[in-house]
Amino acid sequence: MSAPKFKTPLDVRLACRENRLEGFASRALAGYLCVNVVFLHQKYADDFTAFCHANPKPCPLLKQFAPGQTDDVEYAKALDIRTDLGSYDIIENGEVTEQRHDIIDQFDDQTVTFLIGSSVSFDGLLIEKGYQPAFGPTIQMTDIDCHPVGVFKGKMAVTIRAFAPSITDTVWEYTSHFPKCHGAPVGKNNGPELGIPEPNVNWMGNAFDTPEGTDRLYWACGITPSMVAQQAKLPYMVSYTAGHAMITDVPTESLYE
Repeated sequence: MSAPKFKTPLDVRLACRENRLEGFASRALAGYLCVNVVFLHQKYADDFTAFCHANPKPCPLLKQFAPGQTDDVEYAKALDIRTDLGSYDIIENGEVTEQRHDIIDQFDDQTVTFLIGSSVSFDGLLIEKGYQPAFGPTIQMTDIDCHPVGVFKGKMAVTIRAFAPSITDTVWEYTSHFPKCHGAPVGKNNGPELGIPEPNVNWMGNAFDTPEGTDRLYWACGITPSMVAQQAKLPYMVSYTAGHAMITDVPTESLYE
């Protein structure tokens, strides 16, 4: 059976809400801003906001909801943030204890939602413009420290994609115009400089390789703020499950600066 064809981002979000989506929302409909989502108790909200502002490259904070807010017409009409992601991680004392399709019974008037830009937002645009990656994306951890704020501190994650050398500079320049989606890469073929311990192993411990003769580009990754919040070992928090960025109604090209 072929995957359903979605006409709008709302169609994709409703498929998540009704547990009908196979795969990832970010790949279901190209050309739209996708966001990583973190949910924290409001007593941690100010420090987390300050952490994102102190680390704009890996943590491009797009929106902070009011405590208890579940919708947001600016980014997604008819949104229910408690149900419209494909998967949620329940995290207790820094450990993922459960993955769920919704967090309706976990959400209260003290819950603050954060929307953080994701580089998967421009993957579809790269393909449309003829800049097809030869590999990726996948995530790796670096040894680069984020600027700490309060309990929030940790290393930056990166997303790696590989391209033919003939288009590497073009891809670098083009993506630099999307700072809300991490902007330009943080490096090219410089894994050792970034402190990536194993060049051909991703953050989940899975081996990979890039085609011979291609350039590796590394973008700051929006999973960083979620991982930093986990490393703070808060008693309780919720995060989007890696890969399950939420699709918004905002066309990615409208974010070009």
